[in-house]
Amino acid sequence: MIKHNALFRLSIGLLLTGVFGGILLDAIGFFPHTTAYILSIPIASNSTDFWLGWILSGMTITGLVTLFLSLRHHQGLTTFVCLMAVILTPYVF
Repeated sequence: MIKHNALFRLSIGLLLTGVFGGILLDAIGFFPHTTAYILSIPIASNSTDFWLGWILSGMTITGLVTLFLSLRHHQGLTTFVCLMAVILTPYVF
């Protein structure tokens, strides 16, 4: 099922760093008064952009793309399930 093992590991690492980095930084109050989100990661408020949020969103999107590229079978389904997990995970914690 896995075509490129190193790329698969990279994608899992990027996804975990992006999602849980966003959750942790949001929990400690690093993103005050958030008004805009990408994939449930805060990226902006009314007064400023959160550059760290943009970086974490980029890592998460890169992780999703590399996950798709690293798999041999069921690429679309697996990527869709991971996308839904990325979006819904912050609301669980």
